[in-house]
Amino acid sequence: MSQRSDVAQRFEDEVFFDLQRRAALFGWLAGLSLATALCSVAAMVFMLPLKEIRPYVVMVDRQTGESELVVSTRPADLAETDAVRQAELVRYVSERETYDTADNRERIPAVLATSQGQAATSLRSLWTKEADQYPPAIYGEDSLIKVKVRSVAILNDATAQVRFTRTLEQPGMQPVVRAFVATVGFAFQPRVERTLEAVWQNPLGFTVTSYRIDA
Repeated sequence: MSQRSDVAQRFEDEVFFDLQRRAALFGWLAGLSLATALCSVAAMVFMLPLKEIRPYVVMVDRQTGESELVVSTRPADLAETDAVRQAELVRYVSERETYDTADNRERIPAVLATSQGQAATSLRSLWTKEADQYPPAIYGEDSLIKVKVRSVAILNDATAQVRFTRTLEQPGMQPVVRAFVATVGFAFQPRVERTLEAVWQNPLGFTVTSYRIDA
């Protein structure tokens, strides 16, 4: 009877300690899984950019019912790189100095939209019908002026010089090529655009404040 009791006791002890070992193992595995999950979450938070919550104003067209965001464009870090500055300057000078009756009506207002101060005043004066140098009165319907930028020199954070050529093409005549230097004052300014199209045209808020041409 005593031998049977000893066997039963040993059996109970083995079962008890086996359960303890399993509980400890499961606890250790659960802790390891929790630590791994926390590390993964921390890594994701570290890798993802901080999300900025910004309010937006939505405009609704009363006739069509279509809605659009009123989007604010601001200077970005990219604006500090010469590559972005040069790209914006090349685009501005090329579009301002080009003469093409196929898109003058769309291109010039777009250039004016990115101009302020003296740059806007001089452009507006030039494209006024009463102006002495009004381009359509000088070049007519059949002429074409192509612009090719040769170089861009960033003088400081707000001024650059753009060297370019203008090629005048007229029916029955040899093309005339002339070289110019544009001194451009510019800035990347915050602005609120009322349409997405305006944001697409000037996402960084590039603005020309002064513009002078020398031959």
